[in-house]
Amino acid sequence: MTADEHEEPDTEHELAASPGSWAGPVGGFLLMLSGLGLLLWGFLGRSSSSPSLIYQAAKVVAIGLVVTGTTLVARRRDSSRRPDAEAEPAPRS
Repeated sequence: MTADEHEEPDTEHELAASPGSWAGPVGGFLLMLSGLGLLLWGFLGRSSSSPSLIYQAAKVVAIGLVVTGTTLVARRRDSSRRPDAEAEPAPRS
């Protein structure tokens, strides 16, 4: 192996979701909705273990926010790295 081969990142082992995967912004949004539903259920007192339910629901909402945010940031970063992104004219309003 040459020194250039050692410096280049190994693209075979990068973690990336497939383009057709639901685990992108849609999956994150669904996690947020289900977590918010659980929060509402816990706040209305529909269950006997509302403090633990509220805690678990808050974790589900947080995970949904992280999944959605990281997916959207990655898509924006990828679209800004396209070589044809600079050649596209800005839309006029």
